[in-house]
Amino acid sequence: MVRKNKTTAGALVAAMLLTVALAPLAQAAEPGESGLLSLRIGVGGREAGMGEAGVASSHGAAAIYWNPANNVFGDLETELVLQHDRYLGLFNQEAAAVAHRVGRGVVGFIFTGLYSDAIDRRSQDNTGIPEGSFKPYDVAFGVSYAHPLGESFGLGMNAKMVYQRIDIYSDTGFAFDFFVSHKAVVEGLMFGASVTNLGGQMNLKNDAFNLPTAFRIGASWSPEHDDGLGRLTLTGDVVMPNDANNKAHAGAEYRLLPEFSLRVGTRINYENQGLTAGAGFRTGVLGVDYAYGESTVDGIDDGHKFALNLVW
Repeated sequence: MVRKNKTTAGALVAAMLLTVALAPLAQAAEPGESGLLSLRIGVGGREAGMGEAGVASSHGAAAIYWNPANNVFGDLETELVLQHDRYLGLFNQEAAAVAHRVGRGVVGFIFTGLYSDAIDRRSQDNTGIPEGSFKPYDVAFGVSYAHPLGESFGLGMNAKMVYQRIDIYSDTGFAFDFFVSHKAVVEGLMFGASVTNLGGQMNLKNDAFNLPTAFRIGASWSPEHDDGLGRLTLTGDVVMPNDANNKAHAGAEYRLLPEFSLRVGTRINYENQGLTAGAGFRTGVLGVDYAYGESTVDGIDDGHKFALNLVW
């Protein structure tokens, strides 16, 4: 028992030192200097419906984006998620992620791609005459690994290659994410933290920009009970990006049946994003999630996200 307590204490110290040491890097850029919008858009219809709060509540393949360390708890074997997201009526995002248990750890792979509708290319002589069109896009490929520390902590890491192209200009870079999760003594209570998109600057047309590094902390509560009622999950995140004001996300999920869930949430301190809502359906190995995201700016469409999950 003494040895187990020492192991848990060591895990706590290591996890906290990791997040505290890396958190200041999330504030390294000035407002407006960061690019690669696709790295800011989450994966998973469940998390999107719950206000995009996922660092402590996400699990399965979508957790590769939010916090793969969460997957060391529970009975995950293999899960795949495929996603389409119409973002703000301006962009389309496609994403795919898979998580697979290997021994006590969990490995994962993730792909995200973001592209816009065609944009007219115009000359620089102010004539306004179109000279063809182009579609800007960026993509990211990542690998992930998470492993438990003791019985109540998990650590995770992602390594990603990112690529962006705007017209004839492009660049490639690398980014790293670090995660920690903690299963509290209180039944159903989880804590999570992450530092994401750490890496060097990228450059387009001799214009250098930083990656969208962010520090995120959050909590989730989902108590177990056997009274025949549905299961409630409450979750919330605080996000500290390197190029904007701090933001908050909060949401809830009510699982009426094992096969059907309803979700609601909000995003706080955003200029153009507000309430969220969604629903999830499960049958056997197949799951389908839908999420709605409110736009609070006239002329910008609301968001709609669809995700397909396969578990085996």
